[in-house]
Amino acid sequence: MVPERPHIPTTSGTLGPAPNRSICQQTEPKGKKFFLSKPSRSPYRSGCLNSEMAFQDGIWVSSDPLNPKSSPKDPGREPENNPYRPVLAQKGVVRASQISSDRGPNSSSTDSRSTNAGPNNTPGSTEIPSVRLDPEESMLRSKGLSEPVISTLMKSRKKVTASIYLKVWKVFNSWCQSPPQFPAEPNIAQILDFLQAGLSKGLKPATLKVQVSALSAVYDTDLANHRWIKRFIRAATRVNPTVKNTHPPWDLNVVLEGLTMSPFEPIEEANLKSLSYKTVFLVAICSARRIGEIQALTIRKPYCTISDDRIVLKTDPSFLPKVVSSFHRSQDVILPSFCQNPKNPLENKFHTLDVRRTVLQYIESTAPWRIDENLFLQFQGKNKGKKASKSTIARWIRNAISQTYQSQNLSSPIKIRAHSTRSVSTSWAERASASIEQICKAATWSSPHTFMRHYRLQLQSDEDLSFGRKVLQAVVPP
Repeated sequence: MVPERPHIPTTSGTLGPAPNRSICQQTEPKGKKFFLSKPSRSPYRSGCLNSEMAFQDGIWVSSDPLNPKSSPKDPGREPENNPYRPVLAQKGVVRASQISSDRGPNSSSTDSRSTNAGPNNTPGSTEIPSVRLDPEESMLRSKGLSEPVISTLMKSRKKVTASIYLKVWKVFNSWCQSPPQFPAEPNIAQILDFLQAGLSKGLKPATLKVQVSALSAVYDTDLANHRWIKRFIRAATRVNPTVKNTHPPWDLNVVLEGLTMSPFEPIEEANLKSLSYKTVFLVAICSARRIGEIQALTIRKPYCTISDDRIVLKTDPSFLPKVVSSFHRSQDVILPSFCQNPKNPLENKFHTLDVRRTVLQYIESTAPWRIDENLFLQFQGKNKGKKASKSTIARWIRNAISQTYQSQNLSSPIKIRAHSTRSVSTSWAERASASIEQICKAATWSSPHTFMRHYRLQLQSDEDLSFGRKVLQAVVPP
């Protein structure tokens, strides 16, 4: 704070009180001097000095009055008996980096908000909202990359992934006592302490791996292969192992049986809600696709082909799957017919599960009020006729499962997840002698290891009983 202004011109007139300002002059004493730092605008234009002068170079000026006996209407005014004394902050200056430690216990943050985010609305406060840029952009900018290149590199991952990484960074930034500044090398000891704090709170190893990936993106280094971090993650799998439930979360036989009854059949008399539930469930179970891919299905030509024994659907060309590759983008969704020409009551019952028949009925029923060309549409409310969101489609699948149980006077499964249709459908297909190649192609898995490790369920069969029975038969004859 160096330059000295001689005085405030008399043309400024009488200045009134200004909230959230550091210094305010109401009546101008002659010859009064102020020590300012690079004022950003002329004092002729306003009664209060620009608040930017208090934040220049990270400096904060206390708003406490110089003299406790000063008038409450003019706390920054100099006493009349000493008009030539310059007005300075009484409690000294505070660097911006010290704010977080001086704000008190009510400044706690959430996972999606840093400790310094947001303005302080207390009277007389001079705090301004902190602007947090994407740390990965800051890192790339510090490497000397141009803005167009940075913009392209930031599109290398999906928005939801970038959002998760940014959230992890904010949590890490809030956890650190001294947030890192870029360019900076990663502090492995600090990162391990951060992971340990999460492990102590019960975070699973999969969540810790996501945090490591997020910090790797920010620091532009492969932290996952650091020998200490690899050892820590390996230890976390022993301390807090992930237990995989290999049993089906709900019974596919029960759900299919319920879909052959009221309120889903007769299909010509079913209301829009029941028809939507049944259609989206059959499409999910017969295709084994993710909810995002089901939402992106379109009936627009040439992405929808209706044949005598099948319907072939494609996702909208603007849709980007979880894994963007030619293999994942080229797989069609084939919905085959089932018992197309029934000849007895049992086959008539099976024909009600024909996904081709159900989709055609759904397209016909939604045609009068259809707005978007997506396959699945919202059927009520102000957005009726527009494409259904992923959360809406997921809710329809859960409701379809629950209603089929309730229609048969059975208790609904607990914690139904729409994503479970992928594991249930592929596991039952394997039991029905579908090849691994067929399963991986339908579910868009480039490797069978994904199915074996994450989706394969242990379905009940007579073969599971053979080992135990043979042990007993070795001693006791059947």
